[in-house]
Order: sequence, then structure tokens, then C-alpha cells
Amino acid sequence: MSEISEKVLALTVQVLGPASRRFLERQTRFHLDGLEFDDLEKEHIPELSKWVGISARLIVDDKQAAMLAEMIKKV
Repeated sequence: MSEISEKVLALTVQVLGPASRRFLERQTRFHLDGLEFDDLEKEHIPELSKWVGISARLIVDDKQAAMLAEMIKKV
């Protein structure tokens, strides 16, 4: 797992809990052209944070989803 993947996972667990890894794997696979989550790099962060902000709203409230997207954007 890349260092970026580890940081993003650690942040996401704070908001989404144990489902975080699976959630992030789906976001990278479907929205970042089949990218494996473990291969996440800095250049993927802007697109990932956008999709996390959108998709997390289906799981948590809008405020938490937006906060998570902003935290990921700063990785």
C-alpha cells in the first residue's frame, strides 16, 4: 500500500469506520479508471476527493462528507 493510500484510509476510517477500505477501493476502481486503491498517488487526490465528497453523502450527512473530502484534498 502506498503512503498516500495509508493516509487516505486513516482519514476515511475516522468518518466511515470499518467500511472505509471497501468504499475507497470502489471509488478508485470506478472513478479513477480502474486504479487499485493500494496504488494511489498524489496526482490522484483531486479526483478522489471529489468523488469521496459525492459518494460519502449516501452514507453520512453532507457536512461529514464535505469535511472528509477536504481532509483528503490536503493529503
